[in-house]
Amino acid sequence: MPVHHDSDNESDTHSQDKDGLTEYEKMRLENIRRNQEAMRMFNLPEAVSAVGTSRSDRNKRPAPTPGLKKEKRVKHTEVLPRRTSNRLANIAPENAPTRTTVEPVADPEQIKRTRRNGTLSLKEISNGHGDDDKFSQLMEELATYVPDKARVKDLEDLSDDESAAPVKDEPKEHEKTIKKEVKEEVKKEEDTTSKVKKEETYDKDTKIGIRKYFSRSSAVKVATPVTTAPETNKNAGSAAKDTTKTSLPKSDDTDNTPSSSSSSKGPSLRRQVRALKIRGPWPTVKVCQGRIYCMAIHENRDKILVCGGDVDGNLGFWDLDESQADDYEPEPEEEPNIYNYQAHSRTLSSMQYSPTEPNKLFSTSYDGSVRYLDLVQQKFLESYVVAPDASDHLGSISITSSGQQLWFADVDGGVTLKDIRTPKDEMVYRKILHEKKVGCVNVNPKYDNLIVTSSLDRTMKIWDIRTFGQYKEDEAIVEMASFDHRLSVTSAMWSPDGASIASTSYDDNVRIFNNFEPSLPDFKEIPDPVRIPHNNQSGRWVTMLRAVWSHQFNWFSIGNMNKSVDIYSRGTGDLMANLNDRRNLTTVPAVNAWHPNRVLLASGMANGKMVIWR
Repeated sequence: MPVHHDSDNESDTHSQDKDGLTEYEKMRLENIRRNQEAMRMFNLPEAVSAVGTSRSDRNKRPAPTPGLKKEKRVKHTEVLPRRTSNRLANIAPENAPTRTTVEPVADPEQIKRTRRNGTLSLKEISNGHGDDDKFSQLMEELATYVPDKARVKDLEDLSDDESAAPVKDEPKEHEKTIKKEVKEEVKKEEDTTSKVKKEETYDKDTKIGIRKYFSRSSAVKVATPVTTAPETNKNAGSAAKDTTKTSLPKSDDTDNTPSSSSSSKGPSLRRQVRALKIRGPWPTVKVCQGRIYCMAIHENRDKILVCGGDVDGNLGFWDLDESQADDYEPEPEEEPNIYNYQAHSRTLSSMQYSPTEPNKLFSTSYDGSVRYLDLVQQKFLESYVVAPDASDHLGSISITSSGQQLWFADVDGGVTLKDIRTPKDEMVYRKILHEKKVGCVNVNPKYDNLIVTSSLDRTMKIWDIRTFGQYKEDEAIVEMASFDHRLSVTSAMWSPDGASIASTSYDDNVRIFNNFEPSLPDFKEIPDPVRIPHNNQSGRWVTMLRAVWSHQFNWFSIGNMNKSVDIYSRGTGDLMANLNDRRNLTTVPAVNAWHPNRVLLASGMANGKMVIWR
């Protein structure tokens, strides 16, 4: 049986004719022809031509005409009038009740920073910390205090702290021990004096500063220690080391070395300073609510009243009850005598008791006012208020020895002289002395016509205010002398005898300008300083460090960033003591104040707490 293949049964639709077209293609062309004839019947020539074009031809874009730019088609939209309403147009509707305007609510923070006007009573500005009636009784007791006329001692013949007299209220038993030690010191000093005189060489041409004008023998015997080095104005920018690494001598052999003065009472004072410790039933006490910025201590010897001012304008008082022994154990509910008042609305920048009227405590603030607490009237009164168009940032304050005039600095590089007997809106004059903010102004204790200023413009300058009158308002005042620092100068203060200046700067140095006589007519420049390396980088949250002189003795204290307090001698610049207490000092004791009549030091910290070294 013959075999039939599938290819013989395939459709002839795929077979090609003599024109080369298949049956499928012929059917497609026939359908196109019919569709074109139908379109012609409906008068659609464009559609007919479009159908006839191939797909590739339809996708082709016409070539752009050279030299012609295509016009942008602007979209025309009809602008409709905006909808308005009586409410938006502030038009009251007809027959509607009148609306009362609501006063805007004042910002509580702005109210808090507004300066308080007029006289303020204690109860009016009390913060509720402490018994106000008890504090009123305390002020009555202090108001009866008669200042000791001999408290401000003439230290002209005392070149160093070692020659000052010991404290009067020292215990008798301790005095016997001191006398015994002094006799031994004198004997050893006499044995070594002859050797020192043979080895000592003195050249008049190498005197530091203008000491050659001094006739006192103590000024020519001041020796520069190994730990410090004299510095000239040219090398003021030399690198400084951190004083936190400075350590005290391990033994007391250094006290047996010859003193720069003929007095033999020096070692006892040095030991008193080294013996300072935090004592009492309350080692640390929170006196202020905010960061302590300044401090002051009343001069009463029997009633110790410490005051601190914080960044919120609060004045905190701490009454140290001297009847309580160091080992006194308070009851669980018993608290220290703390009183807190807000006399200012902004940072309390500086405070000082009047040297002639200890019943008046003057304070300056960034709210643009100078006030004083009158212990007799028990009120805070205004002494000066800045003009509305002037800067309200009042800084450091310094009171003249007469107690009648105030010096205070401002942020615009000026200093103001104010007479307290004139109205609060009047001043003697204001002078621009620096290009930038004046951080500190201090009047000489012996010569009221001399002031020293320190500024952010990296200079410390001495001025003779008697020359201010010869300059016109638009003329720049020429300083009496100037000393450049490498960085900003935070403070510059005269010593108690007015013969030395201690300055602090952010260049990590404390400088002592020793034994010069600014009252001389030929005084032209500041003596070369003794430079003490000291870390002064306090940062943002710690009050800037300042060298604070003792009121009776020629030494000064400054806070240490290593949570301690350094005490330096003026004449030699050596470290007399480093006060530290790891258990009670948890922050840097940046602010310090000495008691005017006792070897007692108060330190304030950023957490509002205080400690007392005694």
